[in-house]
Amino acid sequence: MIIVKPAQSKHQHDITRLHAISWQSVYTGLLDEKYLSEDVFQERGAIWEQRFSQPSENQRIYVALENENLLGFICIYLDQDSEQGTLIENLHVDKDTKGKGVGKALLQHATRIIQTEASHSGAYLEVLSQNISAQHFYDYMGGKPIISQQWQAPEGSFVDELVYGWTSTAVILER
Repeated sequence: MIIVKPAQSKHQHDITRLHAISWQSVYTGLLDEKYLSEDVFQERGAIWEQRFSQPSENQRIYVALENENLLGFICIYLDQDSEQGTLIENLHVDKDTKGKGVGKALLQHATRIIQTEASHSGAYLEVLSQNISAQHFYDYMGGKPIISQQWQAPEGSFVDELVYGWTSTAVILER
């Protein structure tokens, strides 16, 4: 049974690991090979160290667990943008559990938090243009591509991405 709950510092290492492995899998061929093979764990580790040690007031991190094993995580920033609403900064699911409802459970949990804690009902996220499977998931969850832009990756490369948005996150709970 999948349980979604607030992340604790004890989850930091597993979140970092899953984030880095996810990037290695999805971003191969898009980001610098040396970065993905050597630097991504340290760089993502620094991000998560900061998020856990000095969280911003609007930051929320949730984990999906089964028997205390991390299946996925989501990190959101409530009311990050006055027009778009809450930023879904990260949503990653272990590749062995994709297609089993973990991403949906995390996104729906975050939606309930947005509806109770945010003043804006919308949400948005950024997804690489080449990450077609993630786009299909966001389409299914009622998201719409609203902006095409470039993202400067931590190692300096520029990659095409889409901004997906929900004018109201209520549609996410209907899926």
